[in-house]
Amino acid sequence: MKAKLIFVAVTVLASQAASADWTAKVVYDPVKDESHCVVESPAQTIDDGYQDTEVFLRLDSTTLMVMTRSNVDADDPDVGVRVDKHELIKPDSVYLEQKLVFAKDISNIIEQFKKGRRATLTLEFWPTYPDTGAKTATFSLIGFTKAYAKLPDCG
Repeated sequence: MKAKLIFVAVTVLASQAASADWTAKVVYDPVKDESHCVVESPAQTIDDGYQDTEVFLRLDSTTLMVMTRSNVDADDPDVGVRVDKHELIKPDSVYLEQKLVFAKDISNIIEQFKKGRRATLTLEFWPTYPDTGAKTATFSLIGFTKAYAKLPDCG
């Protein structure tokens, strides 16, 4: 009985920690030239060919942006985001050479994020960077729905 109680306590604490990973907060959006509430994943660190760079996902009700400080190559056929075993979703555009923008299929992306377990991002960095091949970062989707429910005003 004591072992079961400890297991349940650990499971509950792990679940609470995981759900805290996604956060809703107000940020300035240079694409829309306004401040508004977004949902962000925790950052992952990957090697861009020159150095380590942080990558994270930022969503609102109209756009998913992959945020990084390194120049990305969206022309590579492997670049995009995949939720669980769904098809790869390709970015619609690149903003300021460093942010992948997904907007055309945002309703589908949001539904996949709500129902999914993990989102795998595949990136290639600009041709001027040393070619080190495609890089991946996997983001847990646990806690996404709870954070997303705080949109549009972070309440």
